[in-house]
Amino acid sequence: MEPGALAWLGVGWWSFGTAVHWASAALARTPRQGAAVHHRAADFSIVAPMAGAEDASTPYVRSLQRLAQAGAEILICVATVDDGAVAPTRSLWPDAPILVGNGDTFNPKMNNVRKGLEAACRKVVALCDAGILIDAEELCQAAAPLSDKVGLVLALKAAEAPETFAAEIERAYIDGHQARFLLAADRLGIPVASGGVTLLTNDTLQRIGNWRGFNRWIADDYSVVRSVRELGLSTQLGEVMPRLPLGIRPWPAVWRRQVRWARTRLRLPVWPLVLWEPAIGCTVTGLVGAAALLASGVAPGLVAAALAAHVLAWLAGEKWFMAGRHLSFGWSAAGAALVREALAPVLAVSAIGGRRIPWRGTDLGGEWRSRGKSASRTSV
Repeated sequence: MEPGALAWLGVGWWSFGTAVHWASAALARTPRQGAAVHHRAADFSIVAPMAGAEDASTPYVRSLQRLAQAGAEILICVATVDDGAVAPTRSLWPDAPILVGNGDTFNPKMNNVRKGLEAACRKVVALCDAGILIDAEELCQAAAPLSDKVGLVLALKAAEAPETFAAEIERAYIDGHQARFLLAADRLGIPVASGGVTLLTNDTLQRIGNWRGFNRWIADDYSVVRSVRELGLSTQLGEVMPRLPLGIRPWPAVWRRQVRWARTRLRLPVWPLVLWEPAIGCTVTGLVGAAALLASGVAPGLVAAALAAHVLAWLAGEKWFMAGRHLSFGWSAAGAALVREALAPVLAVSAIGGRRIPWRGTDLGGEWRSRGKSASRTSV
């Protein structure tokens, strides 16, 4: 292939990656017009799994308590009676409804939440990731799209309040990258799955086999989306983004979590995304574009200037998206976004380079095809 052809290929690659970046920001930044609210707090059963004292943070327990006071059924789930989340929860909320029991499937999370899903008796069931803060009004707004055609709504979490730069990087992954692409895909009508708050009617929950509908693939969020859509119902992301305060996050934990999620996606039909995302990311497209300019005989100084302009334009696109969703994006967030983009190829290599998916003491990668037999249920 002639150098001219290589240069044009590089420019095309850079142009395509940049176009995807700005298109995703444009699609994701503007919320849909909200559906009419037709639920009240008393219509909800909220299944809230916890594992360890970290999950029982004061803001989270207080948020659940306020939802209970508003009329919602709260079902806090722990695996064992001596779980580290029990004592801090009881100290803040002595009468907290805590269910204890553990199944024996491949998925520790579903082993824990099974008893809560089986106990849920209200009209709408919400499975809530630990640490997420949502009030009764937001909960009702999040569930508003549920109908005889929309069987499931996922409320994406919006990370906030990072107290370390590692936490800021995690926020860059959650807000600037994952939320942007997921919201953009959802706007195009592409089914997506993610953690946060999962909302579906109790009727739909029973039709997918209760907890079994969450346990068909290695990722419970992907499983429930597939299960609901196989009923002939649609799924969508909600426009309410509940808050997830990050606080202090050590870098090793942040990185392990990203590698775990990437390896999990490699076990799902969406596995090409693990390679696709870094290929169209800021780092690869910028370097390809710079190489194309050098191959065309452009002076190195001008190439460096073009690369700097590419990075600034990339950050501007992310800030534009964040502003549309009322998410903060300052200098620290910009630095974290650059670190995230620089590490994108490293993350892909790390994901492909190993098969273990350690989570809560279990290697999901080695055990996900097994099926649990039964889960016990007791009360603290």
